[in-house]
Amino acid sequence: MCDATLSPEAIDELVAVGAAIGSNCVPCLEYHVATARDLGVDDAVIVRAVQTARTVKAAPARAIAKRAAELLARGVDLGEPDAPPTACGGASAPSDQGSGCG
Repeated sequence: MCDATLSPEAIDELVAVGAAIGSNCVPCLEYHVATARDLGVDDAVIVRAVQTARTVKAAPARAIAKRAAELLARGVDLGEPDAPPTACGGASAPSDQGSGCG
């Protein structure tokens, strides 16, 4: 389905895909991608929505990491954001694995 011919329902689903990305909700993402496909939205359009959402989401993450580095020490490397934190004893801290939307 071409961008110019998306139905209001399809647009709603693309917005919901972006919201699912923004809230890290896997069940929501699965539901809204499937619903968008059912409405005839091409995967290329859904990919674009996902890419846009990830770009928007990444901006504040970069800004907060930069500010944390400024507050702690200039030029300090805070590590990769995907690196698991460690507890005081060096063991991995429990991961946050939400159960879905709620």
